[in-house]
Amino acid sequence: MYVLRRIVLAGLVVLLATANGWTLAYPRNNGIKWEEVQREALELFIQYLKLDTTNPPGNEIRAARFFAEICQREGIEHKVFEPFPGRGTLWARLKGDGSQRPLILLNHTDVVPHSKEYWSVEAFSGAQKDGFIYGRGAQDMKSVGMAQFVTMLTLKRARIPLKRDIIFLATADEEAGGQLGAGWFVKTHPELLGNAEFLFNEGGNNITDQYGHVLAVGVGPAEKTPAWLRLTATGEPGHASVPRPDSAVNRLLRALNRLLEYTPPIKLTPAVEQAFRSLAPLMPAARSGKFQNLREALKDPEFARQFDLDPMARALVRNTISITMLQGSTKINVIPPVAVAEVDTRLVPGEKLERWIAELRGVLGDDSIKIEPVLAFEANDSPIDSDLVKTVAKVTKQRYPEAIITHPVLAGFTDSHFFRDLGVMSYGFSPFVAPPRELGGGFHGNDERIGQKAYVEGVRFFYEIVEQLAR
Repeated sequence: MYVLRRIVLAGLVVLLATANGWTLAYPRNNGIKWEEVQREALELFIQYLKLDTTNPPGNEIRAARFFAEICQREGIEHKVFEPFPGRGTLWARLKGDGSQRPLILLNHTDVVPHSKEYWSVEAFSGAQKDGFIYGRGAQDMKSVGMAQFVTMLTLKRARIPLKRDIIFLATADEEAGGQLGAGWFVKTHPELLGNAEFLFNEGGNNITDQYGHVLAVGVGPAEKTPAWLRLTATGEPGHASVPRPDSAVNRLLRALNRLLEYTPPIKLTPAVEQAFRSLAPLMPAARSGKFQNLREALKDPEFARQFDLDPMARALVRNTISITMLQGSTKINVIPPVAVAEVDTRLVPGEKLERWIAELRGVLGDDSIKIEPVLAFEANDSPIDSDLVKTVAKVTKQRYPEAIITHPVLAGFTDSHFFRDLGVMSYGFSPFVAPPRELGGGFHGNDERIGQKAYVEGVRFFYEIVEQLAR
């Protein structure tokens, strides 16, 4: 059984019917009826999943208006922005007394494309089946976004006195780099962030054993950063019946082959070392000591060999290279003057783009090949001893007494970097805690889904954390 903190207010729960369904109002002097809150959270989540916000093209304005309609009905201060056609972002705020700096609840409303023929249900139907809720975005990240939104609703209805503003920010375009969403917002409306102190976003992960016992709750302080690069080779064009050894395509292929054979060296940074150190208590005794001091352990060739067998572990301690896009001639019998490859590289926290590009030039062995960044920014991280992390640890201890707090580093990236650049301590966190068979799956894949029980319990878990952090 979960050890659940009881929130005592007073009064009577009033069930209000609306034209769009039903909502709950919590008068002053009344306790929060969690069964009813979670029922509404489920209904709102299913409605949210039915909005097609596939990026491209996005159409995130649908989500912004969906949230805005509820905010309007509930009397929550909010603004809708549409800086580019169809690309909507919503900002909403509950005011605190100003004695502490604001907390941002950040989420993105766009989702990645799906292949309809590989899904067992319609991707935007919000279907419920076998204890799961299906839909593109169920994992990434409409479930987290709705847990954040329901937290704000519940704080408002229960009239919880707040020391800090709660800012709900639902942005566009994260799946394509965020420049039309969070990136645009922090550049044009930083005043609406109110010198925020903390931010919750996606990016944490939780660990259970096969029986469902919770072993760890993750609060992610850092992530790797993208350095998406375009490599361009040029050469003499001509008819393909007369091969040209130094054609643009051949030169690019030779360079890419050298890139494929290259293994970037290990680059341990403090954030990555801490991530593995936090996992050490969960390791068998023989490996626990190694994870406590990974820098020293990797000097052991046998341990390093075994460590490299784990693709995720390997990716966290190195810059990585994935060749993903190639373009040459548009006709089979034409040798083109230009050949292009786009390469997804990811940098460990603290790496510098200029240094990395210089390293790759040496690997390619052809100075005539042009290297241009397509998307790149500096990696950064947040401290693991902040009040936010301590609050997550406190509430976790109440719910899952045996669990530890870990500090995972994402191999991917989120919009958190935009806010860390402003000095906002930003963390990846998921309130959904369950073994994989109950949590769901399909992240960026087929039949994306989340367990209904994990979702509704996660809504309450997240509320408890935010309520303690903001009171």
